[in-house]
Amino acid sequence: MSPKYLLSLLLVALLAAPAGAEPMPLSVSVPGPGATAYLPVELIPKIGADKAEGAELQISFAPSGGGALADLTGNNADFAVVGMPAAMSLHLKDPRIVVLAAVNDLPLYVLMVREGLRGQVREPADLKGRVIGLHSDSATTKNTSQQVLELIFRRAGVPPGSYRKISVGRRWESESMMLKSGAADAVIADEPHATRMVEEKVAFPLLHLGDPQTMRLYAGTGFLRGVLVARQDRIARDPERHEKMVRILQRALQWIATHSPEEVADLAGVTDADERRRLVRVLRQYPRQYSTDGKFSARQLAATEIFFIDSQRGNSAAEHFRVESMVVDRWVGRKE
Repeated sequence: MSPKYLLSLLLVALLAAPAGAEPMPLSVSVPGPGATAYLPVELIPKIGADKAEGAELQISFAPSGGGALADLTGNNADFAVVGMPAAMSLHLKDPRIVVLAAVNDLPLYVLMVREGLRGQVREPADLKGRVIGLHSDSATTKNTSQQVLELIFRRAGVPPGSYRKISVGRRWESESMMLKSGAADAVIADEPHATRMVEEKVAFPLLHLGDPQTMRLYAGTGFLRGVLVARQDRIARDPERHEKMVRILQRALQWIATHSPEEVADLAGVTDADERRRLVRVLRQYPRQYSTDGKFSARQLAATEIFFIDSQRGNSAAEHFRVESMVVDRWVGRKE
């Protein structure tokens, strides 16, 4: 490990709560483990960001954003970190749902098509009549990957009833097996799995939301992805707890912003050489993946609203929704 890396961990320890102080227990539910989008949360206990704020964070993993939100609404977690569009979908049904901080600055969803269809599928419209895999398929709370798929297909002229959705989970073994077996013709994948699918010739990318060309062609696809989600009723009862969690998250984001991809991979505990190489590559290729300060960007909130309304076309409540109604920025502030 580099001297800079060791020094940063030492400083965290020196800033930790006084000895003998009882840490405040906090809990957060997040999709995973292993998705790079939510890596900042997984790093929190490893850098001691929670202890530095006098807290002890317990992380639980859910199979999807909808599952993490269910933990929040079901009193099984104090917080959730999920895609902003998924939180917006739930807010339509449960106005208690609010967001406190930005985790991501760039969504990295990829529409991957199984290798056996190379040459047959050249654009999203060619997936009409095919089977599409999602991390999960919920009729109650639309996960962000569901909304991404529906937006892509709607703009490609693929009607909702002309393709079939199945759940493939988040684990590599499940996603890759569904593609290799032909049970799924395409999936909305996440990094670093998308990169691995290409390397192992399991699937090829048809559309990448992190690609500047995609962002130019699809208005709103530069939306805010990961956010720290909480409940308004709990904030009213205990604002200190929520402010503390925001500061903890900011520490993790600042740590990532000031360390190299290799140092991040080391701390993440990725021991497999290929997995580590892929993670480092993704971190280096998309330096904008994470927010550096947790602040909400006015421009990105506007893009997120455009994405949400467009992906939910025909849903009257969604079309009249305004993102400002669920943003609590009292602890992080705003930027352009």
